[in-house]
Amino acid sequence: MKVTTILRYGLRLMIQMGKDYKKGPLSLKSIAQKQTIPIKYAEKIINLLLKGGLVRSVRGKEGGYLLALKPKEIKLLNIFKVLDGEISLVDCVLNPKICKRAKYCEARRLWQLLSENWKKILNRLTLKDLIKGSNHVTKNWKN
Repeated sequence: MKVTTILRYGLRLMIQMGKDYKKGPLSLKSIAQKQTIPIKYAEKIINLLLKGGLVRSVRGKEGGYLLALKPKEIKLLNIFKVLDGEISLVDCVLNPKICKRAKYCEARRLWQLLSENWKKILNRLTLKDLIKGSNHVTKNWKN
């Protein structure tokens, strides 16, 4: 399994906005430059985040983009869902009807367990946890 580029860049974009949360609206260009994200990707990502309610825009000369909530209120699960859709390692976990083997597949329960635990971890961690660093993430994940 690989994480999509949209998700990787989107998470970096959100981290930068979280770091600069108290500075007011930020231009998309400055966010993208700080995180070395191509502007075309940043534009696509910001539209997804706006649509998903995680970011809001401010118009005008001093306008730009802001997090819609405080970093401690934004669950990583919400970011993942907005950028990549519902979390599941294999499609049959979300929709067993697409696979003829779903009722008797020996591996399906493993995919379900992995997907469920991935969601639990992402629902426990917040954007603030990422901003604080890897030790903070590890500590909060284990609790």
